[in-house]
Order: sequence, then structure tokens, then C-alpha cells
Amino acid sequence: MTAVISITTIPDRIEHIEPCLKSLVKQGLPVHLWIVKKIERSKTVLKRIPPFVHDLEGIVFEIVEDRGPITKILPALEAGYETILTADDDRYYGPGWASDLLKWSQIYPGAAIGYRGRIFDKTRKYEKSRIVWNPEAPKRVDIITGCRGALYRSAHFDKGIFEDWKLWPRNDDIVISSHLSRQDVRLMIVPCKFKTRPTPAYKIKPLYDQNAHRKKLNNLGLRKMYSGKRQRRGEA
Repeated sequence: MTAVISITTIPDRIEHIEPCLKSLVKQGLPVHLWIVKKIERSKTVLKRIPPFVHDLEGIVFEIVEDRGPITKILPALEAGYETILTADDDRYYGPGWASDLLKWSQIYPGAAIGYRGRIFDKTRKYEKSRIVWNPEAPKRVDIITGCRGALYRSAHFDKGIFEDWKLWPRNDDIVISSHLSRQDVRLMIVPCKFKTRPTPAYKIKPLYDQNAHRKKLNNLGLRKMYSGKRQRRGEA
């Protein structure tokens, strides 16, 4: 099993991701960092790779084209990784984060595994969905929200993911979860024993403000990605 931790960052944040990277290299897996040179919603252009990116042992980095937050996984699929653990660049992940994802993926080998997710009600509005976080037992959800981390297998995806993301490039959780639901892949949220917290990068060019809060754009994303499709969910 070829497993890798896959993460992306943007020019505005790259100087602030050291706490995140340090927490990830301690997980015992290789870390592949996909660095975007410029994003559409910012004028900032990548000027340098900070020394800590070069100096941290266990990190491979590449400069890639911007495909939004899903850049954390699309290049990893293209690189041929079989098991991909995704993380966000604005969080610290404590000991046990990766090992528990791998453990649960052995118990549910056909499923995508996450630490946080959402279950829709009949309105299918994002703000009315129920958050699932640290359940007593693994629970099936409609969407894995990847901020706490997730594990996917390349076999979960078909080539359609490389077109799906273009329909809603603002939110990788919605795109990935809708794609996997069409592949009949279960989305499982598992108990969480590790510590996690946001880092200073959390407030730099966040998408969550418009996606989930002020403009509630996630609802538009849901309509685009789930139109005419029935999402499956239930207990483990």
C-alpha cells in the first residue's frame, strides 16, 4: 500500500504553514506539498519557497497549477498514489492522526474515511445539515468535511473527478463526496483520539466565510453537484 499525506497551499499562506507541516512529518508517512503559484482570488504571486519547506525531512514539494482546494488530491491521483491522506494547511494534527485513519481504512477497506462530516436533512441546505464529529462508533455521512483530515484510495475515483471539480472549484468536500457517492463509495466518519487546532494560516484568504457563512455559496455547490442525484447514507 503506497500511502502519502497530500496537502496544498497558496502564496498568501505559505509563510505560515510551518506548524502544520511539522505536525504532519511526525505522522510517519511521506508528505507531498503541492504549492500553487497564484490563485484567482488574490493578487499575491509566489516569490520564494520558505527555508522550512526545504529543511523539514520527509517533505516533497512541487509547484502546480491552481485547481482550488481540491489541489490537495488531484495531483496525488495523477502521481499514482494508492492511499491518500489529505490535510488542510491551516491546522495542527496531533500524534495518531494518520495511524488511526490507516487503521480504520483496514476495517472499512472500501470506504473513504474522515474525522468530520455532515448529514443532510430533507432540505439539503448546507447550514441545516448535521455535523458529525468524534462519534462513539463509525458513522456514515453525506459529506466528509476534510478540515480534520481524510483518507481516500485512488480506486475510489474514476477519471470523471478531473472534470467534476470544474463545476464547483470552491469546495473540494462537496465535489469529492458527490463524486464518491456516484461511485457507491461509503463515506465514514470515525472516532477521533488525536488533538487538532487551527494555526495562524486559518484566517488568511479563507473560503469558508463566503462558502458557509456570509453568502452561503455551499448551497449553490450542492445544487450543482447533486442535481438529479440521490445521496446515500445510513448507519455503519
